[in-house]
Amino acid sequence: MSDTKYSKYISNQYGFELEYPEKWIVKEHSAMYLASFMESKEESAPNINITIQNLEGSIGPDQVMTPKQLLDISIQQIEQINATNIETGSCKIGSNNADFLSYYAPEQKVRNKQCFFIKNNNVFIISYTSSNGNFTKHLPVLEHCCQTFKNFEAKGYKYTQMEAFTSNIKSSTKTIFYQYWVPKNWKSSKPKSKEGKHQFQEYTDSSNNLSLKVEVQQKAAAAAETTNQGKKSNSTTNNKHHFNYDVWVEDVHLSLSFSCLESDVVSWEPLFDRFIADLKIDSSILESPVYDRFYNLIFQYYVHIPQSFAMDPRSSSFSSLIFIDQDFPMYPVFNITLEDLGVPIPLEKYRDILLSFYKSSVENARITNEESARIDNYRALRISMDGRDPEIDKNCKVIIQCAVVKRTKGLLLNVRLPTTIFESAYKKYFYMFHSLVFYNKNN
Repeated sequence: MSDTKYSKYISNQYGFELEYPEKWIVKEHSAMYLASFMESKEESAPNINITIQNLEGSIGPDQVMTPKQLLDISIQQIEQINATNIETGSCKIGSNNADFLSYYAPEQKVRNKQCFFIKNNNVFIISYTSSNGNFTKHLPVLEHCCQTFKNFEAKGYKYTQMEAFTSNIKSSTKTIFYQYWVPKNWKSSKPKSKEGKHQFQEYTDSSNNLSLKVEVQQKAAAAAETTNQGKKSNSTTNNKHHFNYDVWVEDVHLSLSFSCLESDVVSWEPLFDRFIADLKIDSSILESPVYDRFYNLIFQYYVHIPQSFAMDPRSSSFSSLIFIDQDFPMYPVFNITLEDLGVPIPLEKYRDILLSFYKSSVENARITNEESARIDNYRALRISMDGRDPEIDKNCKVIIQCAVVKRTKGLLLNVRLPTTIFESAYKKYFYMFHSLVFYNKNN
């Protein structure tokens, strides 16, 4: 394997890089892994998989899991699948002291070696799976991945929940309305000015050295542009990069200036692109929305959610996001899952896979309605169910809406709530199922 040529894989959003065989196939964000590297498309092909898991609360509140505890739990799990030839020991992943667990799974007829280390309550796992006969042959690939692994501070948002700001300003002939969206957790460092010919607002995220300045003003007719086509530009001052956007409507000028560290341009440019895409300025009346807009910047979709919603980072994973409603803080009410299914499957088969899960997780599950639907441009199925939720020990109602995206990705939107509050809650949830949009159709 010494003549194997390698390519570099970098994930700025998750803060790691490593080298993998350049001829191997790369898959990202499957149901279980951040990234997978496979020798071929064959199901039994040797593969390397990267996982990062948050361990917060996994063994109790305010307790930090140790590598030994994680190793013991992992051994207990593989013993349940009758694993044999179990080996453990120490290794290195980049500059990090790490541990490994190796075993043979007789039912799957594969061998697996998992190398892992814990940092900042996250476990980084590099796992290698192969048939028993080829296991030793490709071990140098795992070793090279571990040797070249580097972790660094993650940059760029994976997700962000945005809120809208809507206002208006007088031109020389009419009222011009404008609306933009900004991350909900950003701080407004300047008072909102709603009167006069000059309006200015600044927002900051100090933890990431980000700022957004929005300036709207009526200018003299001689300065006005004849077109309302927006213009992008860039500038740099004091190690800061400034993404600029200017647009005119009659003699009203609106400018956005989004600033980040010069070294982080690649990580933050996608957010600037969303600021521009969401911006509206026109003489038509704009209403303030009653919802927030939640962006998944990894999978490049957004969905409208109630303003009382917030993503629960402890329960969410990279492929499945869980939302809590502050009006019902005891329940995880909404879920969005987008997972790589590995192979093309029809929508009806994906439906059957989901129903088998729900019928096992909801006691006495009963389908009360099923109908055709849409999610963005994709054909979908919408299924209503009732039953009993064993986790909260209450009767519940469930709505799932599912689609298959680009033949191999399963998309699920799901609401589950106790029967006693479902109808009143759903009145403010209904639009979520129709609002999901993939904003980069080329990916």
